[in-house]
Amino acid sequence: MRQLTIKVPAGAGQEVIKKAEGLDGKNLSLQQTESGDLVTVYLNNKLVSNFIEQISNLEDAEISLVPRGMITLYPPRKQAPDQVTDVTYRSPIEIFLGGLQSVGSRTGLIGYAVAGGLIAWIGLYTGTSYLLVAAMLVAPFAGPAMNAALAASSGKMDLLKKSLIRYFLAIGTAVVVSFLMSFVVQQDHATPMMVDVSQISQVSILLPLVAGFAGGINLVQSERDSLVSGAAVGMLVAASLAPPTALIGMALNFGNWQLIRSGIFLLTLQLAGIQLSAALVFRFMGKVTIKGVRFAGGKEYVFKLSMIVSAIIVAGLLYWQFSKQPGLQKASLTTQITETMHTALDKEVKDVKTIEVNARFTRGTLPNKNPVICELYLLNQSDSLTDEQMKKRVEDLLRTRIKEKDYNADPMFSITMLDYDKEIE
Repeated sequence: MRQLTIKVPAGAGQEVIKKAEGLDGKNLSLQQTESGDLVTVYLNNKLVSNFIEQISNLEDAEISLVPRGMITLYPPRKQAPDQVTDVTYRSPIEIFLGGLQSVGSRTGLIGYAVAGGLIAWIGLYTGTSYLLVAAMLVAPFAGPAMNAALAASSGKMDLLKKSLIRYFLAIGTAVVVSFLMSFVVQQDHATPMMVDVSQISQVSILLPLVAGFAGGINLVQSERDSLVSGAAVGMLVAASLAPPTALIGMALNFGNWQLIRSGIFLLTLQLAGIQLSAALVFRFMGKVTIKGVRFAGGKEYVFKLSMIVSAIIVAGLLYWQFSKQPGLQKASLTTQITETMHTALDKEVKDVKTIEVNARFTRGTLPNKNPVICELYLLNQSDSLTDEQMKKRVEDLLRTRIKEKDYNADPMFSITMLDYDKEIE
């Protein structure tokens, strides 16, 4: 339930009461003051927009909406459990205005972007993973992302432009901060964590789609119906944006265009994916449309244009990603190559015990080659083959199996045969 307080000219309070009663309003009260009638109403979440629309003819009405759940109890008492479990979605006007309240000042936006960019830089530079998590918490990317989606859903072109400006202002600030920090410390090479962040999975598109959906549904759901805090959802949105921004700035400093390409791809994919899924959630779950209360200035073409542009960008990036291996698929291919080696060793080499197998693509490429380092730790259990002979046998087998999978990768093997006392079982 939501509490609304409406101040109207003297004598108009009864009309407001009747409108609220028609929408099954509870605990209605009317107080007459010197400046007019003051009406207090408790309504189901989803009926708030309808109620405000019904009293919109009262031009001088002053409305206060308390954006938090209210528990109302009324006869019969045996229905109390059902009454307090009213966790319907928020009304469209509350979703829209609640999203706008998160805009904040530009000074605060830049300040948090500087802090997030600095923390992300430290995390990538020192290889400290928990600092990347901290950067995701601080980075102010979730607010502009959700506002852009709300603007598209409600057809507000001006709001969409302002949200996108704030979006790119925050991202640009984080990129500049990471660039300057790398310049100051004279960083000339990529760190291992930068390489890890730059390697893209074949399922990377799922992260922005899930982040946009989670961010949208967090604003649509009643707070008592959500098991996840807004901060956690904001972190999920920033998780797809904070690391690539720092990666781009750091790589710009020493001109590693392979890392820059990966960072730009990730950043663009995240932006388009979040916009696409969040706007659809607001439109079809939250009912935030151009026909909503106070959305009279919205245009339907803005929503359609936003969805078309976002879909085209996502489709284009996916085509680019899957058009050639291994370029923008290294994270997934690493897992697949490792699995291929495990399978081949288990099924085709009976005299070898596998201790550990890893694969990783190198930071750069060789001319016409895509080197992938394959590290294997094995036990030779053969009585007829020496360690060197077994290494040669394993390497030839795995090179053949990797080539058969057409990964467009050139394996470079590092095989270590561990000491094994055959008398000890």
